[in-house]
Amino acid sequence: MRTRHVSATVLIGVAAGTLMGPRLAGSAQTSVVTQVVDLGWIRVPAGTFRMGCVESDTSCLDNERPDHEVTFLEPFDLMGAEATIAQYAQFVADSGHPAPPSPEFPQAADHPVVLVNWDDAVDFCEWAGGRLPTEAEWEYAARGGQAGLVYGTSQELSRDAANYGADQCCSGATGGGDAWVNTAPVRSFPPNDFGMYDMTGNVWEWVDGWLDDQYYASSPPINPPGAATGFSRIARGGSWLNFAAALRTSVRLPFAQTGQTSNVGVRCAKGLPTARAD
Repeated sequence: MRTRHVSATVLIGVAAGTLMGPRLAGSAQTSVVTQVVDLGWIRVPAGTFRMGCVESDTSCLDNERPDHEVTFLEPFDLMGAEATIAQYAQFVADSGHPAPPSPEFPQAADHPVVLVNWDDAVDFCEWAGGRLPTEAEWEYAARGGQAGLVYGTSQELSRDAANYGADQCCSGATGGGDAWVNTAPVRSFPPNDFGMYDMTGNVWEWVDGWLDDQYYASSPPINPPGAATGFSRIARGGSWLNFAAALRTSVRLPFAQTGQTSNVGVRCAKGLPTARAD
């Protein structure tokens, strides 16, 4: 385990609980019943963007560099919002998958499910007829067709646009349009230009692949699948518990595959990449 990664994780104010775990060689898969459900899929258009640290961002870590061009030759589908408690409850009822524990704060059916680990997220997406998004798919969708902005679709973060935490680590906060100390109902803030809600804040979202600090330097330029090995799984997007800098769109959070916290959830993708560089 590399100390500087733990420091970076603490700096951006992850949830209470296990921040990092031992390196895991693979994921333990649970048999689930594949059931296609309406999760509000949105078609993300094909296109090209620059992934990673933007030029104006002075807070980037090494694993956000170098910025690099990524192209999607075909569109793909992504859930327009984070998976809700109601959607996850249907998955549990249909598949027999264990339900996650309840957080220490109240949530309604339209709030994002939390306390799910990476394997839970994989199983949920498979049941829903999808899969976890790659990091590149997630960041492309989060930027909504705009370029060079620290927070995906804006240069500065506003509580009228996202649910996030206090200015100093680590607690929830309110203000402006953000009336929720903890999680907010999904779709409580305006969507980006791709129609995606809560790509910034509310809960971190699991993505596929592993965190490898060197991957960006050699990442394929077309439909990059993400690193096949690494020291940690990855969550993206920031949460209700984090201060603004943690919600920068290029942030890659190292997180244990078995980690379960009250500010990590899931959003699924659908459709397999049609072309990959070797």
